[in-house]
Amino acid sequence: MAAKTATFPQLTRVQDSIRNLRTEGEKLLSRVRKEASKLVTKDQRKALDNLLSQAKSIRNDLQKRTEKAVKNLETRAEKVLGRIEAQAKKSIEPIVRRLSLPSRHEIDAIAKRLSSLERKVADLANHRAA
Repeated sequence: MAAKTATFPQLTRVQDSIRNLRTEGEKLLSRVRKEASKLVTKDQRKALDNLLSQAKSIRNDLQKRTEKAVKNLETRAEKVLGRIEAQAKKSIEPIVRRLSLPSRHEIDAIAKRLSSLERKVADLANHRAA
């Protein structure tokens, strides 16, 4: 029995050590879970920040590309309009010349002569009345 009582306290100490080890292991595991959840949260924040920055850069890139495309379209439209106007002018000028229509200069000259004649008639009418 002496051997049994001598080994029993050692077994009790080993069991106590195992219980302490188990308790400490559970505490450690709990602490690791908490830290892991904090790290996951930080990683998720970093991932969200990264996604937001990528979305902003994509939006800015799309906006710049859109502005560039609009400017390009406006430039093309102006060029096409200029070409159309030039072709229309080339096509219409011969037709207008054949119609023998007066030019703006000729109309202005006639208007000046008419106003001059009107003044002369008015002066003559005033002179006869007097």
